[in-house]
Amino acid sequence: MAGALTTLASIGAAPNGWSVGLGPGAAWAGPSVRAASAGCGKRPLPSPQATATPTGDVVQSLTVGGVTRSYRLAVPGRYRPSVPTPLILLFHGSGSDALQTSIYTQMPVRASRLGYLVATPDALDGQWQLSPPGARTADLAYTSALIADLSSRYCVDRNRVYAAGISLGSEFSAIVACTPSLHIAAAGLVAAEFLLTPCAGPVPLIAFHGTADPIVAYGPGATGAALPGVPVVGVLENLEHWAALDRCRPGPRRRQLSTMVVRRTWTGCHAGSAVVLYSVLGGGHTWPGSPITLATGTFGATTHQIDATGLMLAFFDRHRFDR
Repeated sequence: MAGALTTLASIGAAPNGWSVGLGPGAAWAGPSVRAASAGCGKRPLPSPQATATPTGDVVQSLTVGGVTRSYRLAVPGRYRPSVPTPLILLFHGSGSDALQTSIYTQMPVRASRLGYLVATPDALDGQWQLSPPGARTADLAYTSALIADLSSRYCVDRNRVYAAGISLGSEFSAIVACTPSLHIAAAGLVAAEFLLTPCAGPVPLIAFHGTADPIVAYGPGATGAALPGVPVVGVLENLEHWAALDRCRPGPRRRQLSTMVVRRTWTGCHAGSAVVLYSVLGGGHTWPGSPITLATGTFGATTHQIDATGLMLAFFDRHRFDR
């Protein structure tokens, strides 16, 4: 992940446009009409039965710009072609892949049970391209084509498309969420949450970061393995940037939920948006609540005092695209 994050320093963002730092939200106040896609009324391929696998998803492929790329797709068991269905895009971390992330986060199997389509794309060579939002990159073109393809094959609620990820995939999720043509309703970020400009906000955001993350440091002025020797701005400053984008009141409400978890919630955000940060005290570069425990010597501790997947799904359920 280090090389990809280092690229951020050379893409020309203004100093306050990006920062390195790698509760429930307010009730949604947007439109009540679902935005049905062209796929409504069509027979789903693959069907819900085909994705009833242990991981909850199956491999699919899509050719974009002459390159055939793979992703994993989960379809809700109760999927109905006449009902607009929310879609989650789940992005893996550096050097990982869609299968590992499906198992690690449990997002496809759990979200599909709640009625979400979940697409987990594979990056080329395990690395997502970091760029300003809306840039003409192969990965943003792939993401746009994937949304369009799924919307043509399934009845997708275009007001309810979400982005989530961990580490490098988290930062790519932030870029996706800030790209205006993609119409992302909310984002869930784990272990990376710096804001790149220009960002078409507000973007409802739920974030998670361990205070002892050895790869993407948490505190201001600290360094991590992803950016050797480069002091970070810090996670709290990163979230203040998101809160300013969402026109929230400055300064979050702080509540300690358990021995390892502090929740900060920014209030008064524009048009029902929300910004929420879960800080894991002593936590590492890990997905809170994952059934898979990564090597603590490399990634740090994993907490099970909160469930990032469940909290993201509850957060997404409260937010629709309205900007």
